[in-house]
Amino acid sequence: MGNQFKFIHCADLHLDTPFKNVAFDDKALSARMVKSSFDVLDRIMEKAISENVDFIIFSGDIFDADSGTPGSRFKFAEALRKSGKRCYVAYGNHDYRRQWEDSIPFPENVIVFPDTATNVPFPSEENKLTDVIGISHSMKEEPRDLTKDIRGSNTFSIAVVHCDVDSVSEGRRYAPCRLDDLLNRNIDYWALGHIHKRITLNEYPHVIYPGNTQGRSPKETGEKGAYIVTVTDNRISEMKFFRTGPILWQEVEADITGKQNVTDLVSEIARVVEKGSMIRLRIMGSGELDGFVRLQKQAFIKVVEEWTSSKVESLQLSCVPNINIEERKKTGDFSSVMIIESERIMAMSRKDMIDTICSSNASKKIRNVFEGMTDAELKEIVNDARMALLEKLTEGVR
Repeated sequence: MGNQFKFIHCADLHLDTPFKNVAFDDKALSARMVKSSFDVLDRIMEKAISENVDFIIFSGDIFDADSGTPGSRFKFAEALRKSGKRCYVAYGNHDYRRQWEDSIPFPENVIVFPDTATNVPFPSEENKLTDVIGISHSMKEEPRDLTKDIRGSNTFSIAVVHCDVDSVSEGRRYAPCRLDDLLNRNIDYWALGHIHKRITLNEYPHVIYPGNTQGRSPKETGEKGAYIVTVTDNRISEMKFFRTGPILWQEVEADITGKQNVTDLVSEIARVVEKGSMIRLRIMGSGELDGFVRLQKQAFIKVVEEWTSSKVESLQLSCVPNINIEERKKTGDFSSVMIIESERIMAMSRKDMIDTICSSNASKKIRNVFEGMTDAELKEIVNDARMALLEKLTEGVR
């Protein structure tokens, strides 16, 4: 075997992230969520030691802009010092520079790239196995293409950048660049950060987003982690993903069709839920259980949480009762009037629908919440109200 080395590529740790989009009524869970970003750091360091990697790459957003504290910087610096590994750090749009940073210096094994493209070969210029070229953001809303001055060499070359590649842009374009340009810079491995999804944009040369290391909201589902990359004779011979995020965000669907009791439904949910997860639950299908999950939402949520030892972050009901809506409309009773009125509201313009929903004093006070919803979400509110009323009106009749 010729020359070989291994490194870890991770990004978007967002240490001390506040999980501000998640509402907590459980202090223990809240503390566990906040601690999770530091658990991630411990797992990365443990993996670096157990796998005997040569160095670690952090591709930006190590800290969280809104909550970065001296404590989080100290913990990060100490973890890197204890690892004893060479660490390459490129700052991203969340890594604001603060006046107190110089009071908590990084250890000698840490290289922080400046805001100009800089090559720090490993292990040294005289005896190098690879060129590691990186650049940091100079400001939050970085307008520059940070990749434009990066060029590889005849040695295996790695580029470390926190950037927004055109093919996967998520809207707010910080440090924008083009994939076509990255493929022609003589770089063998682009170690990118910023996009929170795990994406391989190209192989040979590799253009890699490892995703963030811990899901921070219901939008960031699935396993989160980092890569161990092995290079043999100047070519990537192995890439292994390893999980770092201790808390899994899961989107779970369950069908009430044909189920006679809540135990059957919750058992189906429990089979696919990892203990300790955050769940966005959607109930589908049609049947008698619609009445229970719709009219006893909180009781149903509590049962699910107890059976799965997890937290139901949200519950969406796309199920229907055993009621023929079209037939019910023809009865001329109160339920038919309610069905017709709900259909009229759902056919309204967006403004008129919000005006109708916010016609009570209580709903007026939270009008901004409804204005922030999509048209589909507004219609879902109306439909949920319709189904709940139908269930109540026809309870014991069917």
